[in-house]
Amino acid sequence: MRARPESSKREPFSTGRVIPYAERFSPSEYTRLQEGLIPRAMEDKWFVYFDEPHLFLHRRWSGRPVYRVKLSADAEGVCVTEALCVFDVSPWLETTGAAYQSQLLDFLIGNLLLGKAKPFPLPPGYVEPVKGALQRKIFGTGYPQTPSKLRD
Repeated sequence: MRARPESSKREPFSTGRVIPYAERFSPSEYTRLQEGLIPRAMEDKWFVYFDEPHLFLHRRWSGRPVYRVKLSADAEGVCVTEALCVFDVSPWLETTGAAYQSQLLDFLIGNLLLGKAKPFPLPPGYVEPVKGALQRKIFGTGYPQTPSKLRD
């Protein structure tokens, strides 16, 4: 079933800051993006829906918006023309920076919607108190982790 704005609790997306997320999707990937993701279990941490021309990613429990991705179709598929992050959702988002948020958004879209197995990016210099704790908090499941090599 395709996710719709009313498929789960959500707050409207009002404003965000640009993050450097640039990606191109094939026509079949675009179809999968349009399906979105409706949370089904308590462990599901994201609600994702497509409302032309934007893909919205909200936290499941609070309904707060985190990312909005504008997509534009061309002859070769679909490309991202703008990606925004709502940094005031959490102080943690602010401290990790736009480049890391771009990596995290790529991880979420790739794994939640496209069925890929991308490694979870850890923020630069982040030391986990328990291995996998940050990933479980953000994503809710275990993927291999990789330290970020970003320089903000």
